[in-house]
Amino acid sequence: MPKTFVFAAAFLLSASLLSSQGKITLEDKAAGWASYTGQKDLAGGEITPPDSVRGTTGGYGGTVYRVKTSEELKKAIHSAGAKIIVVEGMIDMTDTGSGSMLPSAVTGSTPALDKFIETHTQKSVLPCRTYREWKEKFTASFDYNENQNGPAGDLREELNHLWRSQTELIVGDDTTVIGAAAGCGIRGGCWAVRGVRNVIIRNLEISDCYNPFPAFEAGDGLNASLDGVTVRNSKYVWIDHCTLKSSFSPEEVAKDKYKTKDGNSVKWQVYDGLCDIVQTNDFVTVSWCIFKNHDKTMLIGNGDKVTADINHQTVTLHHNIFDSCVQRLPMVRFATIHIYNNVYVNQKRYGIDCRKDSRIYSEKNNFEETSKSCTDNKQGSFYDTGSLNLKKDKLDSSPVWKPSDYYSYTADSPENAKKEVLSKAGAGKIPVQKF
Repeated sequence: MPKTFVFAAAFLLSASLLSSQGKITLEDKAAGWASYTGQKDLAGGEITPPDSVRGTTGGYGGTVYRVKTSEELKKAIHSAGAKIIVVEGMIDMTDTGSGSMLPSAVTGSTPALDKFIETHTQKSVLPCRTYREWKEKFTASFDYNENQNGPAGDLREELNHLWRSQTELIVGDDTTVIGAAAGCGIRGGCWAVRGVRNVIIRNLEISDCYNPFPAFEAGDGLNASLDGVTVRNSKYVWIDHCTLKSSFSPEEVAKDKYKTKDGNSVKWQVYDGLCDIVQTNDFVTVSWCIFKNHDKTMLIGNGDKVTADINHQTVTLHHNIFDSCVQRLPMVRFATIHIYNNVYVNQKRYGIDCRKDSRIYSEKNNFEETSKSCTDNKQGSFYDTGSLNLKKDKLDSSPVWKPSDYYSYTADSPENAKKEVLSKAGAGKIPVQKF
């Protein structure tokens, strides 16, 4: 691990909320729910914000770690205390020293991935020498309408656990992770923000959260279970100026099919979400990010029966661009969510999906196609003011909540927002202050 040191700069509050788009600094303040400094959550529970003025502060004032490899990154992530982790370069989380395990084609493999398969299956119920052989043999091990209980299913779970232990980055309390410059981030891995408080992730490319061991879901083929970023049971989280994307298009993934034992052809899906925010989170902001080339892009609330989410899932999405994405932009259950100044281009199916007990406040977003702006689902409240090309027939005439009652923000016109977002959203667009 490179030498560490304590960052001891004075606490300077950024009054601009990065609105000037000058430089990314450790003093920047989030907009939206991540800036909330009230004393109670919406369920009435007592809370103590990380900072009485800024709300989310991440690892501000903690030890700084500069990392260039997956080993250095994992060691820094697991270190005690407040921390600022500076990622220098692109880290392939699937490479343990013998090459990347990320295929360059959706039906392909790599020598390292084939070796992983051979090593961990050779004494199993499904011995395989290549990833292709694994896909064919595993799918052929069960009927379409069967679950995967049994030896083959147990083997899949074991392989999935091994993969996850290598590629998942479990983030602790009071952590900031920031890319040092353009081109910094991770490939083939996932950020897990679970059961923690006060986390900031900024200026990172997060690509190809690949899961080669999907599980069968009735009616939807074999489904992956890892996300580029997963936020679960956490408070005060800010994800900003990141680029989250997949190399394989949704159309390519949908064509990668294999036969079950009873002759049904099912999809082998290696991607789940780009950024999922599920299960009783509070005070989360996702801002100035690019979401690109993906199917199930962003899930907020993952089940109609997860009633613990009621009066939680307080989330703000602002100044993000959804480019060439199919669905879930986002899909919303139970959340009290503010969606403003987001831009939707190259739309493939639909944008905002209003599900169980949603409380959506949409404001000045810019959709490319009205017909694909949102679904016809209306199981909660969906209010909009000032958005461009949003279908109006499913909207409420008045809001059930107002963001301005909880935090200060400024929403631009949808036309100006598009200009700003196209030029400034995503990783590497804004220089990072040296520290």
